[in-house]
Formats: sequence, C-alpha cells, structure tokens
Amino acid sequence: MLGVGQSRYSTDRASFLSMKLLSNLLIDNSYLLVLAVGMTFVILAGGIDLSVGAVVALVGLATARLFTAGLPLPVVLVVGVLIGTSCGLIIGVMVQVFEIQPFIASLAVMFLARGLANVVSTNSLAIDDPGFSALASWSLKFGEGRGLWRINASILIALAVLLVAVYLLHYTRFGRTVYGLGAGDRGAAVQLMGLKPARTRVWVYVISGTCAGIAGILFALYTKSGFNLTGIGMELDAIAAVVIGGTLLSGGVGFVLGTGAGVLVYGLIQVLIAREGLDSWWTRVFIGAVLLAFVVLQRVIAVRRR
Repeated sequence: MLGVGQSRYSTDRASFLSMKLLSNLLIDNSYLLVLAVGMTFVILAGGIDLSVGAVVALVGLATARLFTAGLPLPVVLVVGVLIGTSCGLIIGVMVQVFEIQPFIASLAVMFLARGLANVVSTNSLAIDDPGFSALASWSLKFGEGRGLWRINASILIALAVLLVAVYLLHYTRFGRTVYGLGAGDRGAAVQLMGLKPARTRVWVYVISGTCAGIAGILFALYTKSGFNLTGIGMELDAIAAVVIGGTLLSGGVGFVLGTGAGVLVYGLIQVLIAREGLDSWWTRVFIGAVLLAFVVLQRVIAVRRR
C-alpha cells in the first residue's frame, strides 16, 4: 500500500511518504489507536470486548452534558475516563466471577452503554467549553509550506497510552500473566507458575474500558461534539487493527506495537480510497479483505507450527 501511494501520488515537489502523512494518520486515528491498544490486552488474554464503540459514544455525550452543567475541565475528563473504566469492570466481573462468555458479557454492556447514550441525548451536542476547545486546537508545528506537519494533544496522549501498554505487556509480571491466559486452559498453567489469572482476567477488561473512556475523550476532542450514534462499528475497527497488527484472535500471541502498525495500515487504506475518489464504504470492503487474509495467514502459520 505504501508502494502504491508512493508511485501514484508522489510528485517532484512532494513525496507521498512523509512526516505530514504520518502526522495526519495519527491525528485522524489517535482515538482508534487507544481503543485498539485496550482491545489488544483483551484479545491476548483470549477474550473480546464488543462494548468499546458504545462506550465512546456514551463518554462523548456525558462530556458534553457535564460541561453544560458547569463542571471544570479536569473533573469532566476524569469522569469520562471513569465511565469507561466502570464498563470494563462490569464486563470483567461478569466474565470472571459469573463465568459468562466474553462475547455475551460485552454485548450486554454494549447495549447498556448505547442505551444510556440515547437517554443522555438523541441529538448531537456541541462542546464549546473554552478549555476543551483550547486543548483540541493545541499543536506543535514543524516544517513549513507543503511540508508542514504537527503533533497535537491527541497524538501525545495516544502515544503515551501505547508506551505504557508496551511496558505493561512486555516488562511486567502482569504482562506475562496476560499472555499466559491466552493459552486456553482458563489460566491453569499460569496459576501453577504462581501468577494470578483471576485478577488479571478482570484487569484486562478494566484496561480495555479505560482505553475506551480515553478514546471517547479523544474522539470528542476530534469532533468537538458528542452524538449517540458515534462509534457504531468502532469495536470492529479496533479488532481489525489488532489482527492486522499480528495478534492472534485465539489469544496468547501478539505485540502491542503491531497493533499500532495495524492502526496506521487502517488509516492508510482510508487515505488511498479517498485519493482514488471512491466511496468511503469501500474502506470496509478493503479492511474486510485484509482482515480475512490475515486471519487465514495466521491459521496457516499456526497449523504449520504443530
């Protein structure tokens, strides 16, 4: 895809592959990066979280309502993130304590979050808080002319979340437990190693919910509004980015940095489709084809390793 873009859209004055392209991809998909990072934890542990798109919508509308009520910016941001954390905790408890399948548990919370979003408002709510608007418009600019690119607050937050995830998954006891849970024996092997699978199984959903809360804030920064229909299908975009990044849907294998690359691939497909003048729905077609290819490839590799 990079080769196609470079050959078709590079000129003598500007290259398709540039810091400007990378910057724009991150600005447009920072919320998806955070969402996919949280999803990586869940999938690595052998689970799934279908609620994240609805949580993004709920957080966006709650943010708009809280600003209308006169709450200060720090309080609104914290409450928004905690909404996501609470949703993740509910799923984690349902999965671990009541042994409900992750698909069913997260589906129930998805309906709950989407319903609450509709209760808050069925209309788009603009966010005009001065502090929030300043945060949304802030950026560091580099270069000049056509080579101008920038880093905004959303990029910094998304990259910070990614780096924290890398540390947790690859350099901590918690991360080893997450990978161990993906073995498919309900954590029996992990428990024999002296690790705590039950607590970790709850925590991966808490992390996913927290990331969904942060993503809801980032999407609100991106659109400066909240809307009850936001995030429909966003959970599938996050899952696609995780799988494209090399994480097995069966769990236990994958890297969070690969998820970051998967998000960039997703964004690049959107850019190429827009440049070709195709309908935006073609993005779903191409993502579906790429996802299918990656799933089949993963299966072939897994079979050959046996």
